[in-house]
Amino acid sequence: MKPEVCVLLYPGCVYFEIALATETLAAACTIRCLTPDGADHAASNGARLRADAGYAALQAGPAPAAVLVPGGDPRAILLPRNLAREPLQAALAGGALLAGICAGNLVLAAAGVLRGRRATHNYAPPWASPAQVAATAPYWEGLHYLAADLVEDGPVITAMPWAYRRYAAAVARRLAVLDAAAARDLESYVQRRSLQPPGGAADAAGLGTS
Repeated sequence: MKPEVCVLLYPGCVYFEIALATETLAAACTIRCLTPDGADHAASNGARLRADAGYAALQAGPAPAAVLVPGGDPRAILLPRNLAREPLQAALAGGALLAGICAGNLVLAAAGVLRGRRATHNYAPPWASPAQVAATAPYWEGLHYLAADLVEDGPVITAMPWAYRRYAAAVARRLAVLDAAAARDLESYVQRRSLQPPGGAADAAGLGTS
């Protein structure tokens, strides 16, 4: 039986940030999309994603191998009541890998699963406004913040939004879908395959300055 990976969708979330991860994992894992109430999800780009279950599935058990939490605007599930807290805590207690990216890290923090852990997030200068920093400050209490593209601490991965390739590689490596070499290849794919030379189009045409 394939290991199960759940994607925690919510109104306003950006599926793109975890798309490469799910694409990479799909050959070896069963991907299930969860929404707060089990209803289909309208993605930020207008595409409609079919929900397999509601968040309550994480509490019903058994825990999946991993839960991926994309970024976006998570206020719909954090306010006025945190809909993700108990499901994420149950998944972690059951042995799941929790992997947040961008605002997905805020969802993890709001669930209390980052307390005492090293993690990264982009709700700090220079990426966030003073108002955003102040509004989210209570969620980060007890977190050991690292200014890094990606941080792994035990069963939790946090990543900056631009690190989606590294995020996909890290999750796939942790779930043994890719070995270390293949994970590095996935992470560096764009740099290795790009046709644009370091000097830009002028150098490509032989017009670079000497």
